Order: sequence, then structure tokens, then C-alpha cells
Amino acid sequence: MAFFIGIACPWLLIAVLDRIAESRRSAELVALGVTAPTPPASSAYLHPDRPY
Repeated sequence: MAFFIGIACPWLLIAVLDRIAESRRSAELVALGVTAPTPPASSAYLHPDRPY
């Protein structure tokens, strides 16, 4: 029980607060009309043009 309260609980709190902040950031950007760039269809890291 002490493990959960001392170690896991702060991490859960940080995760929840991060989700809340992310949703507020997204809502604010949408309200301002800012759109995120679309990601490429394939990753250059996973499919390099020069195999080693």
C-alpha cells in the first residue's frame, strides 16, 4: 500500500494532469484555427532509402 501511495500515485496524478492539459491545448488551438500538419504516409526511419 505504501508503494502505491508513495510511488505510483504521483505518476498517475501527473498522467491525468497531462491529459487535461493536452485536451485544453487542443481545444485552444482549434478555437484559434491552427491545424497540425498531417504526418507522412510512411516513415523515413522505418523505410530508409539507403539500407545498411
